[in-house]
Amino acid sequence: MAASRADRLVTTGHRRLPLLERLDRDRVLALAAEWDHLVADSPSGSPFLTWPWIGAWLETLGREADLEVVTARDPMDGRLLGVAPFFVEPRRRAGVAYRSLRVIGNGPAAPDHLDMPIRLGHVEQIAPMLWEAIGLNRRWDVIDLDGVAAGGSLARVALRRRDDTGKVETIPCPFLSLDGGWDTVEAGMSRSHRQNIGRYRRKLDADAPGVNERLVVSEPDLEQTMIRLGEMHQLIRVGHGERGAFADAHLVAFHREVAGRMLRAGRLRLWRLDADGATIAAILCFRYGDTVSFYTTGFDPAWSAYGPGRRIMATAIRGAIEEGAKEFDFLRGDETYKQAWGVETRTDIRIRRSVGAKGRLLWMGRLAASPFSGRAERSRS
Repeated sequence: MAASRADRLVTTGHRRLPLLERLDRDRVLALAAEWDHLVADSPSGSPFLTWPWIGAWLETLGREADLEVVTARDPMDGRLLGVAPFFVEPRRRAGVAYRSLRVIGNGPAAPDHLDMPIRLGHVEQIAPMLWEAIGLNRRWDVIDLDGVAAGGSLARVALRRRDDTGKVETIPCPFLSLDGGWDTVEAGMSRSHRQNIGRYRRKLDADAPGVNERLVVSEPDLEQTMIRLGEMHQLIRVGHGERGAFADAHLVAFHREVAGRMLRAGRLRLWRLDADGATIAAILCFRYGDTVSFYTTGFDPAWSAYGPGRRIMATAIRGAIEEGAKEFDFLRGDETYKQAWGVETRTDIRIRRSVGAKGRLLWMGRLAASPFSGRAERSRS
């Protein structure tokens, strides 16, 4: 559909300036065929920037979202050069209604390493133009950009105005280099962790019939495994007094949709551990480039004496090494169990800032405590 005059933000005969357009939902969905080509040709790298994630979110958690998306195209050949992918979320705190600008795909699913995908060679020109174009249609009182890549184009443009009231929080994201193979990974573990992995493995293999670790590669197997993963994840999380990543029907629908799309795109790495005729642990990971990213996991607490959580994590890491990945990304959170693997740590950031008079009042009165305090919106690991 052709852009209306109001949507066409930049019209120029100057051949070097990109054409910026604000898109409605139908035109955002129409970007599916171009999106992953853009991401692949950008310096940004994350499975959460790919269309399987974006499309799944638009289909489920973001079905009713008020989108705020601007694209940049080459005015000569129409090639997609960059996207500013946001939505506006209505919120209420202490009886006060306000609106928050967020990155598409974010929310309870809490993705990491987010950015504005922009083609290599165009970032310096296009990133500030896209951010300025988003601001021209400002309909929000608060900016809440969670899980943003610290060195990415979005972080750079969103942090340019130092005079704004706001807060930047660092989010630790541990990762494990796989360059030296499993022997090097083992050498970096704590001694007790390494010993426990071996001891639990031997104990389970000796005590339980039909022990098997396998990668899910078919749609029927995927559906069954995702159901079981959700059940086990919630058993553990609810037992710890947490909400969990599969807490309601909307989250369940999203995770099943994104898993199916990742499978069809060749990015899904869903491992399951079976014993005595049942799945006792599962781990959901995604591959992008040379990195396998751990997203969520679950195990049957009835089998906790056999360390199924450690074993399925080791299975996923071994699998990543065997397929030639260079890094295993544990994503957000510096939990103790991640540190036991001998990880290094990088950081994402969360940018929260008031915008305009109402936003400043919300900040000063701390009425908008929801976006201005707290860490991740869900417990996924």
